[in-house]
Amino acid sequence: MRTLAALLLIALSALPAHAQTLTGVGVEGNWGCRANIDGTKAGLLTIYAGSYGYASANFASVASGSGNAEMASNGVTFLDGNLLAGAGILGGTLGFDAEGRDTLTLFTSEKPVLTCTPR
Repeated sequence: MRTLAALLLIALSALPAHAQTLTGVGVEGNWGCRANIDGTKAGLLTIYAGSYGYASANFASVASGSGNAEMASNGVTFLDGNLLAGAGILGGTLGFDAEGRDTLTLFTSEKPVLTCTPR
């Protein structure tokens, strides 16, 4: 009986830390992006505190630069800057790949164009 009580106490003490991790999921952070069309490296995206920076893997790309972003629990909307004006990327949707890892899929008005994973 003591063992069961001790195990229950340990299990319950772990719950708040686990719940905190789940509620902290979001788009803030560093992302490595690949082109959906051919899987090649496309660039690095950093999103923090309502702003973003994107460094394209392609020399002199009009997508490279920074701007403002509006974050939500399920994604991000680019408000201005090079991704929006230069590449027509409107935002991204947070999801999971086949192995359950986080992905951020960036899209234009027509289709998803980049898939990003945490770095």
